[in-house]
Amino acid sequence: METLGILINAAVVAAVGLLLAWQTRGRFDAQNQRFDTRFQAIDTRFDAVDQRFGGIDQRLDRLDHRIDRLEDRLDKRIDGLETRLGRLETETVGIRTDLTRMAFALRIAPETQTGND
Repeated sequence: METLGILINAAVVAAVGLLLAWQTRGRFDAQNQRFDTRFQAIDTRFDAVDQRFGGIDQRLDRLDHRIDRLEDRLDKRIDGLETRLGRLETETVGIRTDLTRMAFALRIAPETQTGND
């Protein structure tokens, strides 16, 4: 008798399981479809954001290239300025040396600073 009770319980559980599966089958399909629709919308938005970032990356690359060109131009100008300053320093030292020689040749005494200026 106990076996018959177990078999009846198993049949009832199986029947209820089949009934629940049949009743909820359409609901999960509809829910899956809603999720798929939402995920597609999110994917579309992410793709749009990716495109915007792609455009920003291109603009930053162009800006980086322009900055590199400007840096090269400034380096050339600074190198030219350093060359000119080096020549000016050399000429200044040469003039000072010439003035010192002239002063010795003319026997001019260097001025002394008295502090009464």
